[in-house]
Amino acid sequence: MPKKRRFGKLIDLLDEVDESGESPATVFLCPPNVREDSDADSGDEDGGGTIDNLNRNLLQADAELVGQEDGSDDEAAESVAPTSHRWGKREVASFLKEREEACPYPQVNFSNKTPVEVLSFFLDDEFYAQLLQETRRYIQWRGKNVQEPSIAELKAVMAILYFSGYHNVPNRRAFWSTDPDLHVEFVSRIISRNRFDDILSVLHFADNQRLDPSDKMAKLRPLFNSMQDKFLRAFQRPPSSTELDVDESMIPYYGRHGCKQFLRGKPIRFGFKAWCLNSPDGYLLTFEVYQGASGTAQRPDYEAAFGKCGSAVKILIDRMPKEMRMDALHIFTDNLFTSLPLMMALKEEGIGHTGTIRQNRLRGCPLSSVAAMKKAPRGDTSVAVETKQGINLVRWKDNSVVTVASTVSSSRTVAEVQRWSRREKKRIKVAQPQMIQDYNCAMGGTDRMDQNIGAYRIAIRQKKFWWCIFCWLLGAAMQNAWLLYRQHHPGENQINFIRAIVRYHLAETTKPPSGRPSSASSQHRVPASIRYDGINHLVVPLAKQGTCANKEGKCKSHPKTACRKCQVPLCVACFVPFHAT
Repeated sequence: MPKKRRFGKLIDLLDEVDESGESPATVFLCPPNVREDSDADSGDEDGGGTIDNLNRNLLQADAELVGQEDGSDDEAAESVAPTSHRWGKREVASFLKEREEACPYPQVNFSNKTPVEVLSFFLDDEFYAQLLQETRRYIQWRGKNVQEPSIAELKAVMAILYFSGYHNVPNRRAFWSTDPDLHVEFVSRIISRNRFDDILSVLHFADNQRLDPSDKMAKLRPLFNSMQDKFLRAFQRPPSSTELDVDESMIPYYGRHGCKQFLRGKPIRFGFKAWCLNSPDGYLLTFEVYQGASGTAQRPDYEAAFGKCGSAVKILIDRMPKEMRMDALHIFTDNLFTSLPLMMALKEEGIGHTGTIRQNRLRGCPLSSVAAMKKAPRGDTSVAVETKQGINLVRWKDNSVVTVASTVSSSRTVAEVQRWSRREKKRIKVAQPQMIQDYNCAMGGTDRMDQNIGAYRIAIRQKKFWWCIFCWLLGAAMQNAWLLYRQHHPGENQINFIRAIVRYHLAETTKPPSGRPSSASSQHRVPASIRYDGINHLVVPLAKQGTCANKEGKCKSHPKTACRKCQVPLCVACFVPFHAT
């Protein structure tokens, strides 16, 4: 005879079942003892109502907890098709070793590129031409009384956006303030405040008359497709196997939109969620902005097989070029995405997969229970193998219990890691499976990308919902460019990389200086990316004489000419030597 329990006791019991990792349970609520006659219904007749519609008597009624063999997934969105498994103990060897010698795909050479040239691979002429075309179409469609921006103005606007990431002011209008403690001449002499506001008000990336009504990100879809293609083409393949991770990135947004998400416990709790495919150093290969549970599924067949989150992994991998997918790919995911059907599907394509996995996705797995592992000493492991598809699983006890599955990494080979022991008051050595070590080393690329973007996040805001996603994408392009440049210049930090690009683009539209320059060395004031690029360096007259900037040539003349782009006085004889590498 099942035991009867009050509702509060039932909740406590369900928490204990969830912590123990046992199979989910079926809950049966007994009808209440009705004390008065009533014809009122507590919910929908056909559907039975929801818990929000239950009356007080029903919520206070006794309940029965009935155990069952196969419980259903706790997340309907993550349910996957049931699959029969065959479990054993003999470990399966990795299948990626035979593919590590595959011919690498063509790669872009960034060894001799300046910071401006590396970023220009992403924000190239095609990017500005597309932006100008759609902006012009939007001005004509809305009949706005705004002059069409030029390419030079668009580049200046992008430079000011990046500038706002490391030069903070209370609001964007403070850049043009006449107050001495707020005024930023570096920006105000490039473009007027009203002109800057006008350009931001008409920026567009898609034709509003031809938007896909089923795509909530249709306003940015052409930009998404273009940038993702460039991100993939610029990716530099590692010498051995290519390790990538899939994780979620939050884009801060506090307005109203159907795709806005709330994630409790995250550094950014409100905003748009993007599924991202990153390398371990943070390089972004491809992404997709999550459109909510009610959004139109891109691949319903993937969602039926792997769940909503698992399908995102398969969609991101499918976007990679065929030659990249033929490489020795090894994908890492956390327990939000990992499932055995997904691992099987990736292995059939020749792609390795390692990830933490939830207990309710391991039905029938002979691993030791979570409750038993919690009582085990630190470093204890439990191993199982899905012999039918070749998936190794290990459950490891550290500060907490973690379960990892892999089609590549070994569960037997162990290493030793240092951990602090409260009982012994010292650091002790703890055995760690190779699978856990591989996961810790490769997982976290998306978090590192978030850290790079957040360090110098664009601070200029707009009320349009897509603006925060656009600024996030600009930040991703900048951090990708910096990672590519750093491979050949290890000492370059991110802030100097951004400053070199901002100063270059703003120098193209800046008027030459008038009067005598400061006593600081001129060649140190001009970034190398501007001085030696060989583009648009023109001789212009000066209103007053200045000291020649070619200190390397020991020139002591006082010319009335200057370089328009470098903004330093130069005599005609020193003009060519000053710009020669």
